[in-house]
Amino acid sequence: MKTLYVFSQYRVGERIFPTIEKMKSKSDLDCLLLYQMSDNYDWPGNNDLRKIFHKKYDKFFDKISSKKSDFNFEKYDIIICDDNRDTPKTNLSEIYAQRKGVMIGCYHGPGDKFCSGEHIKKIQGKICDFCFVIGSVDIHSNISKAVGIPSNDVLKKYLDRASKHILLIVNFLGNRYSPFKVNFDGDFIDMLKLKTIQKNIDLPFIFKLKSREDEGKNGYVKNTEYLNKILPNDIDYEIICDHPNNDELISESALVISSTGMFTYKPIQLGVPTVIIKDSGLNANFHRHTGFMDINNNNIGENIYNILREPRDDSFITDCIAGGLNFESTDIFIKEVFSL
Repeated sequence: MKTLYVFSQYRVGERIFPTIEKMKSKSDLDCLLLYQMSDNYDWPGNNDLRKIFHKKYDKFFDKISSKKSDFNFEKYDIIICDDNRDTPKTNLSEIYAQRKGVMIGCYHGPGDKFCSGEHIKKIQGKICDFCFVIGSVDIHSNISKAVGIPSNDVLKKYLDRASKHILLIVNFLGNRYSPFKVNFDGDFIDMLKLKTIQKNIDLPFIFKLKSREDEGKNGYVKNTEYLNKILPNDIDYEIICDHPNNDELISESALVISSTGMFTYKPIQLGVPTVIIKDSGLNANFHRHTGFMDINNNNIGENIYNILREPRDDSFITDCIAGGLNFESTDIFIKEVFSL
């Protein structure tokens, strides 16, 4: 059996990276790197995460290349793509047109935008034969299969870590265009009441930024300067972007205040107290979580108090992350691949 992995973005592909080693025991593997994972892409963040990928996973592939011309797509029994979008950035339809085996697209992100029946209908027969989604609540078509988040299985090694900081996961800042209603700007910072939070928990803040292609090489520097201007000067904090070990970062958090996004599932699975800000990203299924709040209409202090008392939400994990409760999404992923 021969399998081709197609990776296009690190923060998208990393969710299924852990499946590579187990797939290698069942199939010969090749790897095509496109878009932000390609050798030609100019990394915009402060730490090129592709180096981590190559160091850890190159050994499992017989061939790895950024050139489509290096591959004969007809010879693969299975093609697994890290994304399920039909976009010129990857042009997966070109691969699909040449394939003879089964082609699988994996969710770009959480919720209806990338898992809805409408979206699946647009991509079925064009870039994939089957679409892997996160949880049972994301199954809206007969080609959708819930596989959880394989990269989060490793979180079981990080249970019960000592708390070292309060983590804020940032999506869009107020210094640029944003498609969302709530962004990390001066007004938002004021509503958070950071000084009060730090006084009660007595740990430093870490603000985790997102590296973005459209912000270029200096994006991280400009965003750091912007945050420094709007943050209170009497709190203890650090600003980071591309962290080498996000699981460790999450596990050592006493509290996570997060925009909505894939990163938010990590503290939820670990049972770290997590407050999720409505409309700061795709709301997806996060409204099902007990820590989901409207910063404009809810008291954040009360929400933090409640989530610190009861941080776990097993019902959310069961419904929204296949294999999430017992950290077994990788096994579910492999099982679904070979059931097709």
